[in-house]
Amino acid sequence: MSIREKGYHKWDGKLKRTPVPWLPIFINGIKTAFKKKYAKALFSMAVGHFLVFLVGIYASTKAELKMVSEIVELLKNDALFFNTFFTNGFLMFSLLVLCFFVFAELISGDLRTNSFPLYFSRPLDRKDYVLGKFSIIMFYLLLFTLVPGLLLVIFKFLFTGSLSISPRVLFGLILVPILISTFLSAVTLMISSLSSNSRYVKIILLLFFIFSNSLAEILKAIFKSTYFNLFSVGRNLEQLGAYIFNIRPVFSVPGWMSLVFVLGFIALSFLIIFKKIGKSEAQIEIGS
Repeated sequence: MSIREKGYHKWDGKLKRTPVPWLPIFINGIKTAFKKKYAKALFSMAVGHFLVFLVGIYASTKAELKMVSEIVELLKNDALFFNTFFTNGFLMFSLLVLCFFVFAELISGDLRTNSFPLYFSRPLDRKDYVLGKFSIIMFYLLLFTLVPGLLLVIFKFLFTGSLSISPRVLFGLILVPILISTFLSAVTLMISSLSSNSRYVKIILLLFFIFSNSLAEILKAIFKSTYFNLFSVGRNLEQLGAYIFNIRPVFSVPGWMSLVFVLGFIALSFLIIFKKIGKSEAQIEIGS
């Protein structure tokens, strides 16, 4: 047994890279998000939204409640029903508020506490860091969009005894919530990376969605063209759902344009995120 002097001795081991290096960020983020103020109330809102549509499916399959299904037209059309479930204003508002209160500080909080040296001293790089943060938001957004959508399909099968949903609807039922969740997650992280001031980040996040709708309405009124609906985030997400589910468009503009808008904004958001994180990573490397 060797005898060493007291003091600091530099570690000379090797860092072993795990198959999923961002997993600790994801697990810790899931636990932290659940403990956030108002989080449980917001989760309850999303569950309540699912229960309303579940009651609608139940009513449409019972003869004694047939009058209810005749009143609500969307219960007769699976594509219209699920598109309404994923893109209605209440769910969009719930997801936005969830991003506002729970996820706005995911990167801005690390900027405020100067946590990047700790992250990048581990076997992590920009990609792992962003993927870990992104996966936290995606987990919760899909939990309140994709998972309830699949549960509605299961309950419909249990109520009717047959799975009469078309492959196109099943495809849309998976793709639409993934696209909406990816869009909201990317935009939230992008705005969160702009400042260490969480209040500033929350204001920008809120204005991004509210101002886009107002801007679209103003431009439509001035130029008398429905193409200015493309400036509205909410209208684009509704049009995207209608395009994928192959139902009547929300406004008279080709649906693929809304798909391009969503995919383009996702790409732009990640480009800004990686650029912002890259600056912090470079400063750490220079300092070391």
